Amino acid sequence: MIQKFRYGFLLVGCIILFSFTCLAQGQQIREALRPKYVFLFIGDGMGKNHVDLTHAYISSAKGKIRKGKLTFTGFHAYAECTTGSNDNIITDSGAAGSAIACGVKANNGVISYYPEYPKASMPVSMAKKAHEIGYKVGIITSVSIDHATPAAFYAVSESRDNYYEIGYQLPTSGFEFFGGGGFKYPKGKNIDKEDLYQRVKDYGYVITNDIFEISSIDTTAKGVMFVNPVLLEKGEMPYGIDREEHGGYELKDIVREAIGYLFNEKGFFIMVEGGKIDWASHNNDAAAIAQEVIDFNNAILEAFSFFSYHPNETLIIVTADHETGGIYFTEQNIDSLNNKGYLNLQISSVDYFSDVLSEYKNSNKIYSLPDVIYLANLHFYSHPLVFTDNENQAIVEAYDLYFYNKSTLSNDEIEIKYGGLNPLAVVFSKILSDRAGVAFTTWDHTDAMVPVYTSGLHSVYFNEDMDNTNFKSILDEIMKW
Repeated sequence: MIQKFRYGFLLVGCIILFSFTCLAQGQQIREALRPKYVFLFIGDGMGKNHVDLTHAYISSAKGKIRKGKLTFTGFHAYAECTTGSNDNIITDSGAAGSAIACGVKANNGVISYYPEYPKASMPVSMAKKAHEIGYKVGIITSVSIDHATPAAFYAVSESRDNYYEIGYQLPTSGFEFFGGGGFKYPKGKNIDKEDLYQRVKDYGYVITNDIFEISSIDTTAKGVMFVNPVLLEKGEMPYGIDREEHGGYELKDIVREAIGYLFNEKGFFIMVEGGKIDWASHNNDAAAIAQEVIDFNNAILEAFSFFSYHPNETLIIVTADHETGGIYFTEQNIDSLNNKGYLNLQISSVDYFSDVLSEYKNSNKIYSLPDVIYLANLHFYSHPLVFTDNENQAIVEAYDLYFYNKSTLSNDEIEIKYGGLNPLAVVFSKILSDRAGVAFTTWDHTDAMVPVYTSGLHSVYFNEDMDNTNFKSILDEIMKW
């Protein structure tokens, strides 16, 4: 009898041991199939035609830029993605970033905020899920770190305009790396609140403007916040086309250092936003768009270089939150752009040249059209242009409007024609775009599908057209978090 009990206990013990062994092996198999290193690149506002435009720009650069196509267009899988928000067919970045990050449609204007869910079960961003399973997390952007897209991965807010509230949540995320732009309102709009940079430090983060310092930061630090040493008035990095004038680092530099800082055997998740692709698109600034996409591509190259050393452990996803500008080409064949190269004559952004014109206007009481042409040839074009009669007429109309507020157009017509921007800067930019065969349907977002390029482990999951909520659901499946 006693012997039977012994055999019984032994059998139960073997079953329990076998069960635990199977569970452990199952966990090992899941972890073996789970990408250890995940990169998500979001080109804000980048539609398929932004990519085609940049290819044409590169091809016509006449040696100024590396020949060939953008690296990410050669990735293993390609698909297209719908972007509409919960309450509008045309999304904003807050709703789109939330859908990508959390896998659930959100209303325009919010940041990962879902009031229809109980607080305890509100959808959580993929970055937070990755952090929960022990991955280190990095959030990088070329615009302010509290802007809509990066915010969707670490914060929750009823309004994307609550920049201070969003920034206040940054250190509580516990994410190990933040990089690129700074806070838009570090002390609040009225400059009367706790300094957010000091708050980040108080949480144990190291804040630095020296990119070479990152690799030597003590590992006992809570994390790193790298703030580009050159920021513009909204806390953003300068456009790539203006970098020679402004200085500062490139997006690729930040990604490279983030990889080094976050690398570990458990794994990491890094989200990188090319935020100023969208800003240049809102300005219908074709040359600046191309330069921003090139900068974005160069950052992706850093991830692809890492991938070459870890091909069986890495997943790289490249997409956009929405399309901005409604880019189209007035020539039937995009290759016709390659023989023109007009966009390569532009040496600064519309924003930068607007500042030049504003300084001229504020520094003088008497203005002249020859002065304006001179400023354009000095600061906007690489060499003087000979304008056509129609181009000259457009310049004169913009000149009269900007300096003397004279126009035959109504206010609504002015808004439609110049997008609320400096009319002269718009005209000088449009001259090059028109000559290059590049056109825009809007100054704002569109409902166009956006591209999805994927390479690495499980990239096959991204080879069919999808919705932006599917990024999270696909990662839920392959990450098993």
